[in-house]
Amino acid sequence: MDHVPGITYIEAPLTTLRCASWQEQAVSDLARLAVLLRGLPSRFTNAITQILEDLPMIFLPTYPLVLSHADLCEMNIIVNPEAGGINGIIDWADAKVLPFGMSLWGLRNMLGIMDSKGWHYHENAPRLEGLFWETFYQSVGMVFGDGKRAIQVAERAGLLLRYGFTWEDGVVERPVSEQDSSMRYLDAFLPGLEI
Repeated sequence: MDHVPGITYIEAPLTTLRCASWQEQAVSDLARLAVLLRGLPSRFTNAITQILEDLPMIFLPTYPLVLSHADLCEMNIIVNPEAGGINGIIDWADAKVLPFGMSLWGLRNMLGIMDSKGWHYHENAPRLEGLFWETFYQSVGMVFGDGKRAIQVAERAGLLLRYGFTWEDGVVERPVSEQDSSMRYLDAFLPGLEI
């Protein structure tokens, strides 16, 4: 077997790879959230302002970066219809490495359904969310204090970045308006995620 030149990612100096990536992502997210601060209705101002203040905590060197699916919705999760459980996840084209929690809006989507009357949580949603966090903590250990708050900040920021924008004619990204269906998700999820 031929030797591939270079070193492993983990051996690379943090200043050359990881920190630069975090800084670029932080600047991008700050800019997009600032656009939402100006572009979304005033009922979201306090939440966005708080997230902007807290966002640096999810870009600390100690906060985990994870491979994040950009569209982790019910249409991209393949399940076993007989036995239950997830068989696979499709549509990874826009995956990114992001702070943990930025894609937790996908968990929210699994806990209910949106119809013409609005968002409705499944009857067993509290149990399912509890099971998610129980399984998570069994895998990574308990998270306390600032770590737990950072997860909440990441979840709220991810939710805003996911549902706060829409594409106009598939070309120009703009903040959602009251007429856009994504606004209903912001109204349904954001108040329930108060920090």
